[in-house]
Amino acid sequence: MKSSLLFLCVLFQLASMAQVGIGTTNPQQELHISGNSSTIRIDGLNSSNNPSNIGDGLYPVKVNSSGDLSLGSSPEALVSITNSMTEVNLQTTATAGLSSIELYARSFTLTQRSLVMISYTVAIEVKSFDDTGYVDDGRAKILHNYYYLGDGTNPISTTAYGLTSSVYTNSNCENTASGYMLNSNTSMQILDAGTHSIHFFGAVFGGGLSSDASFSANFGNQERLEVKVIPF
Repeated sequence: MKSSLLFLCVLFQLASMAQVGIGTTNPQQELHISGNSSTIRIDGLNSSNNPSNIGDGLYPVKVNSSGDLSLGSSPEALVSITNSMTEVNLQTTATAGLSSIELYARSFTLTQRSLVMISYTVAIEVKSFDDTGYVDDGRAKILHNYYYLGDGTNPISTTAYGLTSSVYTNSNCENTASGYMLNSNTSMQILDAGTHSIHFFGAVFGGGLSSDASFSANFGNQERLEVKVIPF
C-alpha cells in the first residue's frame, strides 16, 4: 500500500510540474531541451521507417492544425526545360521606346498548397533595329526579363515577378563586342492547389528619344527554366 501511495504521489508531482527539462533544471516551456548542439530524434521520421525519407539530404517537417508533426516532401522538379524556346526578335518602338513581348509560357499543376521555386536563365543578343547587324552607337540600352503567373492559360498581369535587367553599350571601334548576355533570376512563390502557368516576357528600351537610338534584341538562345515545388 505504501509503495502504491508513493507511486501515485510521484505521478501527481510530475503532472503538476507541467514543464520538462532535458539538460536543464529550469525549463522555460513544457519541453525545454538545453545545450548549444542539442537536437531531437524521431524514429518515425527516419529513412528506415518513413517512405518520404529516402536518406538523401534534408527534409522539411510539417505541422498540421492539430499540432501533429510529419515529414514533408523534398523539393520536386515540376518543370525542367533547356533550349526549348524559339528565338524571338524584339524591336524597340521606332523612337527607341519601351517594347515587350511574351517569350514563352508553361503550365503546371499542384496537388496541394506549396512553396514554389522558379528559376530561369535567358540569353540575349543585341542587334540593330532591322536585325541585320550589331550595334556600335555607344548608347545605353536596357534589356529586361520577368514573368507573370497565370491561371494555366492566361497571364495575370497585375504583378510582375523575377525582374532582372542588363544594360548594354557598344562604341564604334574596330573590335565591336558581339555574342549573348544572360539574364537570370530565382524567386519563391506560395501557390494554392490547382493549375497554374508561368508567362515569361522580354522587354527592350533605348531611351524613347529618337529613331537613332532604336535597336532590337534576340531572346531565347540557351534559355533554361526550372520549377521546383515544396508541398506544405
